[in-house]
Amino acid sequence: MDHPEKVILVGAFRESVELCEDAGLRIAGIFDPAAAGTFGGYPILGSDETAHKDAARWSAIPAIVTLDLPSDRRRLVALYESWGYRLRGVVSPGAVISRSARTGIGVLIQSGVNVSADATIGNHVRLNTKCNVMHDVRIDPFATVAPNAVLLGRVCVGAGAYIGTNATILPDKRVGAGAVVGAGAVVTRDVPSGAVVAGCPARLLRQEPAGEMAP
Repeated sequence: MDHPEKVILVGAFRESVELCEDAGLRIAGIFDPAAAGTFGGYPILGSDETAHKDAARWSAIPAIVTLDLPSDRRRLVALYESWGYRLRGVVSPGAVISRSARTGIGVLIQSGVNVSADATIGNHVRLNTKCNVMHDVRIDPFATVAPNAVLLGRVCVGAGAYIGTNATILPDKRVGAGAVVGAGAVVTRDVPSGAVVAGCPARLLRQEPAGEMAP
């Protein structure tokens, strides 16, 4: 009988634990500075500082960075890679991924997600429960798509953007790098990089200077 692959989680979140369990992965432990003892029945190995100090012990086991916020995920990916950890992703067996779709490394795809034909999902993207990514969509690295969001045909989502719960992006629209689309928004025009938009139709709430964007 094959033994399940061991992984380490970076971030203690119940949905990430269950995602790994459903995918048949064996969780060797979790790094999380806010947790101690055990979480979901798995040992807390320590903080990120512990991960750095004990890299010789743990870095042979692939790590999954689970945080939802793009800026946090990007920061931790850079740190753990610099410490010698090999990062990987996980796809729920309850997700539907087109055979012509392309997914990068470190991608987290939750149950109920649909990724349609010829979509491209960049490295370390997170697709949350029941979001719908339609044909020819491109999602650049470190972006997050929240539950039940819908990205219609040929939408482009820039690096580190955040698409809120139940948001809809109409066909051919672009959401720029580091932009935030509010929950329930309907995007009918391109969203500039660093912009925060909300409403139906989505309207600009504020525009972050390029130097302050945190994809």
